[in-house]
Amino acid sequence: MSKNAEARRENEENVSAPEKTNSTTKRRQNGDDKVIRFRCDFPSTQVKVMLARGWIQVTEPNDPNWHLWWCEVNDVRQALDLKLAPHQRIPHFRNHYELTRKNYLYRNLKRYKKLLLKSNKMDEAELCNGMPLTYELPNDFRLFAEEYHKQPGSTWIVKPAGRSQGKGIFLFRKLKDLSEWRSKEFGQQVETSPPETFIVQKYVENPYLLAGRKFDLRIYTLVTSFHPLKVWLAREGFARLSGELFDLENIDDSRVHLTNMAIQLKTTQASDDKQQELKKGCKWALTKVREYLTARHGPDAVEALFQRIAGVIMASLLAVQPVIMQGKNNSFELYGYDTLLDEDLTPWLLEVNASPALTGTDTEDHRLKFDLVDDALNVLDLEARFSGRETTRIGGFDLLWNDGPVWTHCPNPSVCGQPPPTDLRKLNVFLGARNDRVQQLRRLGECLEEKKRAGWCKTIERK
Repeated sequence: MSKNAEARRENEENVSAPEKTNSTTKRRQNGDDKVIRFRCDFPSTQVKVMLARGWIQVTEPNDPNWHLWWCEVNDVRQALDLKLAPHQRIPHFRNHYELTRKNYLYRNLKRYKKLLLKSNKMDEAELCNGMPLTYELPNDFRLFAEEYHKQPGSTWIVKPAGRSQGKGIFLFRKLKDLSEWRSKEFGQQVETSPPETFIVQKYVENPYLLAGRKFDLRIYTLVTSFHPLKVWLAREGFARLSGELFDLENIDDSRVHLTNMAIQLKTTQASDDKQQELKKGCKWALTKVREYLTARHGPDAVEALFQRIAGVIMASLLAVQPVIMQGKNNSFELYGYDTLLDEDLTPWLLEVNASPALTGTDTEDHRLKFDLVDDALNVLDLEARFSGRETTRIGGFDLLWNDGPVWTHCPNPSVCGQPPPTDLRKLNVFLGARNDRVQQLRRLGECLEEKKRAGWCKTIERK
């Protein structure tokens, strides 16, 4: 059996593990007897993963004896108000909205850019331009109107600041259409104070297309601490494709311009079988996207693209770092970053999701998200198997930032592209690279066992 086949077989076993009842067989990579107790009040991939690891689920809401409460965003305040013990973790920061609300993200990047410019850090400041030209309405309406008249005929897109799944998004070219949309969307609230905030952005009119369709990239980012900042980037992700061929003249059809799966499924009357086909057809694995782009543009251009995406992600996290309330380091966050590419391979940050969907839409998507959650828990290391200094990779996650950038020398030019001769350093980014997580976790486990044995032998010798 080849190594790739073996990896696929073991991954399939991991996916099916939640159905097994013998908790002993569920404890992968972990040879000790420490049992983790978790709370999760909704059926989810997270529950399946944690049960597959041999963890015990706490079902009584008043039971405080848990190590991890995978709560929803609405429960963050309740969880943190419990005065958590040092060993207890939850998957959100108290004011995560500083990053995940579109208008706050825009404000924080704008503020951070000013600080960088004052410090003459031009390259870092330029990464703060990762969002399309943005205005926060109604506050910035005069500034927007001025820019609107400078670019007659341009297409603009409206996004309610606090909504998700494409709700309320609208494309327009005429100001009267914006006024009509606002009256229809918010009704009487338009006349009240304060009205709901929304942002208007310059629409990217030249998006990069896959099979003639617009797409964005979903990239998973795990932040285990903001103070100091520690960031991991998942190798696997996917492209979400629109359901219709791109047509800039047809700005009224959301299936042409939005890639949200909720939008694609909501606007079709297809049968269940057709919807399953649509779900599969609207997603490309990030590895497939990387291979496609490499074939068309070469490995150097693609490596530069993914390095740029990582830079934009870090700019957003550094922008909110001063304002995020971390408390006693009980919080972590698995963010879903949505990034759009244009024809020049320039990435544009669309939004950051605090609760990205982790329910698989098909077998491969389930496998990806199951492994993603599993490796996030490996990084969190509630079993205390690691010292935190062993590696810059754990399973499918690569360490991008550890109170400073994590650099690497690309070991595989066929995956990363040859590094420029003038600068051999690259950020430790392997987006879309081969994710041999099963073998890597096995090797990591063996290495840790060797270190334990060596430490035990030294202790015996000293005695």
